[in-house]
Amino acid sequence: MKSLQIAWKDTLTRFRDWKALVGLLGAPLIISTLIGLAFGNIGGLGGTEAPISNIEMILVNQDAGDLGANYEEVLTSEGLQDLLNVRQMNDLEAARAEIEAGNARGVLFIPAGFSDALIPEEGSTGEEAMSGSVELYLDPAANISPFIIQSIVEQITAGANTILLAAGVTADQIVEQAELLGPAMENLAPVLTAELQPENFDFSSQKLTLNKIEVGEARESFSPFAFFIPGMAVFFLMFSMFDGSRSILLEESRGTLPRLMTTPTPIWQIILGKMGGTFMTGLLQFTILVIASTLIFGISWGSSIPGLITVVVLTVFAASGLGALLTVFARNETQASIVGSAVSLVFGALGGSFFPAENFSGVINVISKFTLNRWAMQGLTTLTIRQGGFNDILLEAGILGAIGLVTFSLALWAFQRRFVK
Repeated sequence: MKSLQIAWKDTLTRFRDWKALVGLLGAPLIISTLIGLAFGNIGGLGGTEAPISNIEMILVNQDAGDLGANYEEVLTSEGLQDLLNVRQMNDLEAARAEIEAGNARGVLFIPAGFSDALIPEEGSTGEEAMSGSVELYLDPAANISPFIIQSIVEQITAGANTILLAAGVTADQIVEQAELLGPAMENLAPVLTAELQPENFDFSSQKLTLNKIEVGEARESFSPFAFFIPGMAVFFLMFSMFDGSRSILLEESRGTLPRLMTTPTPIWQIILGKMGGTFMTGLLQFTILVIASTLIFGISWGSSIPGLITVVVLTVFAASGLGALLTVFARNETQASIVGSAVSLVFGALGGSFFPAENFSGVINVISKFTLNRWAMQGLTTLTIRQGGFNDILLEAGILGAIGLVTFSLALWAFQRRFVK
């Protein structure tokens, strides 16, 4: 088919240009490295600051005892003030509604009588079998924040367990545990990576349990590369797709495209081949970035190969379709370049390529959902950070596929009308 030959020829032409390769492959990896090294503990190379801050969390503490106060004191301690924004509520259902509305990333519920059920009464031997649990509700649509909240609450729970496992626990010991754990949270990254290891605690006779709701499997550490490399891959993909579509207008101005249309090849096949070349370029670009980031930075792109392939293909499909649709309405290649760069920058900022879009709120959060970057990043981080499976990215895949189908079809139709004189 002629369209495939045209698409493959254009793809090879772009990949023979070493200057283009720097923009396609070099820039995303270099910028991801610089940003990644500036955030967090990256394989021992970077600093210790967390990549995000002011995570919205709600505490529903209905317990009047010392254990409930222990959770409250640690979560609101000075060491966590920059990382967590903890609000206190009395109604669990209202707090859970805040998660559904996107106003909170997690809710910790401590039931009434929690301390009384766990702390032995005065004169007791402490050998009675007692148990209690707190419930942690997490936002299933978020990626990074739930992991951090979960790790902090698990750390508090583990600290309380070490005291509860000793007979004759007193209120003074509970208070002392909170006073020591709060400052320890000030350097959160070392705490999460070094102290939250199973061998550090004896959970065989654990009395206090954490009931986690809507949370995936626990992860040992978070690498900023797992967020920034997909973010930069999507961001630079947008530039590549707009640039590829702009080349159609460049060939029009140089007379190459009109001469090609004088051949027996149908116009729709020529346009489809040009648009297909942009798609194939983006697909090769993203594939190489996935392989390179895995080999260089050791990033895990998830355990679902079908899920990764689906998200990558549909992201490229949507980006190439959007690039072609916006380009077809430009008067010339210069105007197409300006519009393409502007849209790429705006979509990158609003879509979460630089910072987690889950932290957006209000109007910005709503606008963000109209960018393909938001859905591409949501799908990719579900695989890389949450280690989700194929079923977890079906929503994002469906939206990206719909964007690509609509924009690609409209662009093909508009290009034919433009070039048919």
